[in-house]
Amino acid sequence: MSERALKACADYARLSGVIKALTRTIGESIGRCNGVDGDLNTTHLKEAYKPDMQGFPPEAVYMEPEDIPDYLSTCSHCLAAHEAIQMRKTARKSLAAVKRHITMLGRAENVRRAK
Repeated sequence: MSERALKACADYARLSGVIKALTRTIGESIGRCNGVDGDLNTTHLKEAYKPDMQGFPPEAVYMEPEDIPDYLSTCSHCLAAHEAIQMRKTARKSLAAVKRHITMLGRAENVRRAK
């Protein structure tokens, strides 16, 4: 196996582990939230991500991404979950790039073997 292929496989395994750990962190952090006004069914994170329906016909208006950390500053658990969600987004994008690279390497190997 080529050095590039080994690196791609290692990156895939590493990023998969990172995503799994972040997902666990998100769940644990949300589980620690005491809820908005004591309502355990409504976390601060859920409120931050929920759209506000405005106008007629109603249109979904979401909180600006740069305003979310400030809103969540009242709940350290939901803030930690939000930060983990942002890191997981980045890790998922990186994993998608690695998957594309592995596919490219596989196709190149198939072409090489077909000759």
